[in-house]
Amino acid sequence: MGSEELVATQIHSVVAVGKELVVYRGESGEAVVMDAHCPHLGAHLGGGWVTGDSINCPYHGWRYNTDGVCVEIPYSDARIPAKACVPTYPVCEQDGFVFFWYHAGHQPPKYQIPRVSEVEDPEWSDAVPWQFELVAALQEMGENNVDYAHFKFVHGRDGIPSGTSTFITDGPFSTVIEQLPDGTEFDRQTWGPGIALLRIPNLMTVYTTTTPIDQQHCRLHWHFYFKGELVEMAEELIDGVTGDFGLQADAPIWRDKVFLDKPLLIKADGNIAEFRRWYSQFYETS
Repeated sequence: MGSEELVATQIHSVVAVGKELVVYRGESGEAVVMDAHCPHLGAHLGGGWVTGDSINCPYHGWRYNTDGVCVEIPYSDARIPAKACVPTYPVCEQDGFVFFWYHAGHQPPKYQIPRVSEVEDPEWSDAVPWQFELVAALQEMGENNVDYAHFKFVHGRDGIPSGTSTFITDGPFSTVIEQLPDGTEFDRQTWGPGIALLRIPNLMTVYTTTTPIDQQHCRLHWHFYFKGELVEMAEELIDGVTGDFGLQADAPIWRDKVFLDKPLLIKADGNIAEFRRWYSQFYETS
């Protein structure tokens, strides 16, 4: 979520990665993400309140610190049970977003999110936020960026590019270099499975965060930055990316398609197979 949304002592109830979560900012300013239900009797912590940097359950007042450990049961002097803990998730807050790390195997973060220079650059506008939820699997949205052939049939391009996009990988990071119809070259950097930075030179930068709600639904929270006076065209430029000839054209395809583990790919499909090999690192294998 956006940093500006998370006001001190307010609690947000969120569904992400197939889990019910609560997000809050303590009085010190620290952002916290934890599972939503109290291990005492299962009450949802979203209805509770914040004391200092801790969160209190609305049902019986049990208080949990930023590590999810129960530190107070207000009506008992007995020893607090060792199992009185709520799972928490590592949080990184930077460049206008609150990020949390989820790993199905409970491993710690393996990389740091790079900084976005436009956020503090006076030559660029403040962030213009855009949010949307849609029916799509997270991987499908990323795979779309290396699928050149669909631009003609889905987005109305005049033709199918004779070449493919350039796809470069570096561990959990990847870069796609593409061209607009007028020949303008731009790049899209992807950091992990759901964070990307699209830079169109001297026009706009789009900082995209895509969070899986579950296996078939995603929540998009994007920040658009515009060079100089181009911010006056923000609405038109955002519509070009997200409107009928942009993301909205993809949405019904994603909604209705199925994911094929072994698709029938041909050479002209470009980097789809390579993208899938790169993306496979983000799945936990037994």
